[in-house]
Amino acid sequence: MSHKTAIKVYEIASYVLILGATAIYFLMKSQGVALTMLVLALAIFCRWMMDRHRYRACEEENDQLRDDLRRLTLLLAEEKKKNNSNK
Repeated sequence: MSHKTAIKVYEIASYVLILGATAIYFLMKSQGVALTMLVLALAIFCRWMMDRHRYRACEEENDQLRDDLRRLTLLLAEEKKKNNSNK
């Protein structure tokens, strides 16, 4: 599963869990407080996982950009060396 898909799944799951916790709270009133807190904890976990995947996706993109920059810098240095030797 790609990072983009995982982020979307965790985001939707967290919203569904928040709505579910709200429904449990209003339907069960005083008896559902513990269950409501459990569902809210799961929603917080989903949000945490979503942020974790975002962070990992950013880190992978930064690593890829660093590698591209190194490769392009080497190509530029080779081209300058070639131009200096032709003069």
